[in-house]
Amino acid sequence: MSFQTLFKAKYALLAVIFAVVIIIPAVVFGSSKTIHVDGNASGMEDGSYDHPYGSISDALDHAKDGDEVYVHNGEYKEHITIPKGVTVKGNAKDHGNVVISGNDKKSIVTMKHGSSLSFVTVKGGDNGIYVAKDARAKLYDVVVTGATHDGIHADTAPRDKNHRLYAEKVEVRKSGQAGVFSEKRYVVLVNCNIHDNDSNGVDFVAGTQAWLESVTSNKNGGSGWKAILDGSEIWSRNNQFRENGREGVQIESFGAAGKFGVKTSKTVDNGRWGIALVARNAAATGMWKNIFLEDNSSWGNHFGNVSPVIRAN
Repeated sequence: MSFQTLFKAKYALLAVIFAVVIIIPAVVFGSSKTIHVDGNASGMEDGSYDHPYGSISDALDHAKDGDEVYVHNGEYKEHITIPKGVTVKGNAKDHGNVVISGNDKKSIVTMKHGSSLSFVTVKGGDNGIYVAKDARAKLYDVVVTGATHDGIHADTAPRDKNHRLYAEKVEVRKSGQAGVFSEKRYVVLVNCNIHDNDSNGVDFVAGTQAWLESVTSNKNGGSGWKAILDGSEIWSRNNQFRENGREGVQIESFGAAGKFGVKTSKTVDNGRWGIALVARNAAATGMWKNIFLEDNSSWGNHFGNVSPVIRAN
């Protein structure tokens, strides 16, 4: 099957995902309640507009599946866990003034199954955002900055749309390790900006299923995007990987089959290869027949644009 045929099939699947992301919240939240949070609250607190809770954690203690927690402008120094089916959102017009921050001992935001986070800045923490095991989670228009380890760390989950991590218009910067790190699960990144992280911009383990579109991953200390081929099925389109310390895109194999496609993307001015194919053992040297590279642009990379298969232990 050609890359074009595979790409069309994956693009059709992405269209279905967008429909689910838009339609399901409209149905679920139709009968939901909105709980208000304002750090300047005083007096009686019941979560209403006139009597908001003073902390996000207090609001989440009273939230149920389908509820929305609306956070008014301010900095909230707390670590929160968003329960199943609950949405936390800030001001769409001014989300830079809604900041959730904390110390580096644990994640700032932990997301349970079916939870959503939008229009906020997450600052600091061990991981900025931790997506729990087996959890479906949605991030929209979120900034994650200054985590000690990963900006976003996603635990394992079944590889289906009911357990996917969906992130759109998310910026991840200045993490101590990866910008986005995912265990084996289903991940969709769209219109994300991942930059100035100490390790890889995006890092996927073996067995990941993923779609990346219009993602920029620039000026990271490691590779712009590192993925392990074994058992993975990963497709991408219209991405940019510039000025990363190592590769623009690093694809590794330990000897198991997988599929990986990069289409209409740019790898520019990276410290090593634009795209590197790395065999971690002898069995991996023949695992590259399902790597599809089409209509990409690459220049200024220190070692060259696309590597031969590199044997590395």
